[in-house]
Amino acid sequence: MPASRLPPDFATSAAYPLYAVDAVQDRGWVLHFEAGDYASAPFLDQRGLRPGMAGWDVGRAELNESQGTAGAAAIPVHWLFHIGHCGSTLASRLLDQVPGVLGLREPLPLLQLMHAPQPRAADWLAPTVRLLGRGFADTRAVIVKPTSVVTADATRLLALSGGRACLLWIALDRWLAAMLRSDALVARALDDAALAERLRPSPLPPADGAACQLARSWLATHLHWASLAAAQPGRAIDADFETLLAAPADATRRLARHFGLAAPDDLERRIETSGLMGRYAKDAAQPFDAATRRQELDDAYARCREAIDAGVEWAARELARGDEHGLSARLRAPP
Repeated sequence: MPASRLPPDFATSAAYPLYAVDAVQDRGWVLHFEAGDYASAPFLDQRGLRPGMAGWDVGRAELNESQGTAGAAAIPVHWLFHIGHCGSTLASRLLDQVPGVLGLREPLPLLQLMHAPQPRAADWLAPTVRLLGRGFADTRAVIVKPTSVVTADATRLLALSGGRACLLWIALDRWLAAMLRSDALVARALDDAALAERLRPSPLPPADGAACQLARSWLATHLHWASLAAAQPGRAIDADFETLLAAPADATRRLARHFGLAAPDDLERRIETSGLMGRYAKDAAQPFDAATRRQELDDAYARCREAIDAGVEWAARELARGDEHGLSARLRAPP
């Protein structure tokens, strides 16, 4: 993309997302999006691109200059953090049914900056978060659903954005069933856990075997979140995805209230007509509902029962040393 001066409304309009950054080279790439591009994109990476998208190759100095003297984001920026493979994309799309919400699903720069070396990453993080706080004419709040490993940086992101946050999770046995279905999922989850450990060392002892290492990652995320929520009461809550599946409108209303938004009276109708509960959230062309999800997890649990039980038992032993946050109740889903 050729270098070009950014549009005059760049500082305030979500029509120009920061698509990617290279902190080492001190460069960023800005694209031109329509509102519909955000709604249709499963994620704001290569899967969110469409042919013919225009863009600009810019340096950090030009980005900062184009943002003017603005401090915090102009529009409230809230966060939907998650443990991975726990229905967060569906939760994000349900929040899109609340008028005034601009949902940003997995903006690529947040992940890239997790991997970038310091201090270059720190130089980019504040302007990147500030650029998230732009919208369209009807935007009242931005709700960012980052990729799961970005949860390790939640404290800093909340400090930069000034918004509120929720951690979405599922019970450990269900999460292990979801992850152990695929060697590729396990490998990526363990890579993410190693990255999170470098950025936010865990107090938990090492674990042996993939299932126990995954259990350690799940528990470390919960302990981190409990500490964050205690330090910032009212700003950080958590939600079990199973409650969202059981009553999507009620769960969406709760999240909207937490983010300072009023859900519409006809939210049930909006959710029903959207078809979200009967489609795969990452691919609208693929049918997928709660019963299908439950069957897939049950099948995975049957195949991987021994490993799942080992992971749950590892976490239970650690919590037996002290469980001030009541996390033992989250190790196994109700039958």
